[in-house]
Amino acid sequence: MSAPQDPRAPRDVPVLFSLLGLVAAFALGLWAGIHYMSNDASLFYGLIAGLSFGAAFAFGQQIKNRFVPPKARKSDWKVQTPGAAELSPARLAAQQARKISVEFDDEEIRTMVRGAKREGIAWAEVKDVTIRISEGHLPQPEWILSGQSAEGIKGILVPNDADGLEELMQAMKQRLPGYDNDQNYSTVIAAMSAMEGSFHVWSRQPA
Repeated sequence: MSAPQDPRAPRDVPVLFSLLGLVAAFALGLWAGIHYMSNDASLFYGLIAGLSFGAAFAFGQQIKNRFVPPKARKSDWKVQTPGAAELSPARLAAQQARKISVEFDDEEIRTMVRGAKREGIAWAEVKDVTIRISEGHLPQPEWILSGQSAEGIKGILVPNDADGLEELMQAMKQRLPGYDNDQNYSTVIAAMSAMEGSFHVWSRQPA
């Protein structure tokens, strides 16, 4: 016996209905557009034309999604960037030569290059988390974890393609108070669609 259907789940619109809607909306938009041009740019006909073509686009998207379902977006905290296949061989070789990984334990977060420590900051010293998208041929997101120590201001810079970043993202949710919330996640989403700029994600609140 099949499982009962959730009444709250969205129901698929029949393709025939979407096709009829597309044709009707496009025809109405065309009709209103012709009248708009022949009636001294009438606001009434312009509004109808705009709404009709918008509806036609929506019906077209429904039809497209029935035959080519959209890919599900991963709801993670990592900024999605161009993969290795999109880089030229020379750029890929240069990238691998300076490949940075990130490690952490109960006390410290550190970046590593070829097994050697590059930078480090204690969890207790982390005060801010920022995503910086550097300008260039391809956007290069970098996570900046900064704070204050006895020696002064310090921090680490973690490239978005660093090995170990996924594990660090999970640890930050647990170890940075208030990090795992909707506002911070929305900031990361905004950074995903950016080509450049700086996006402040989190600050440690005073105790």
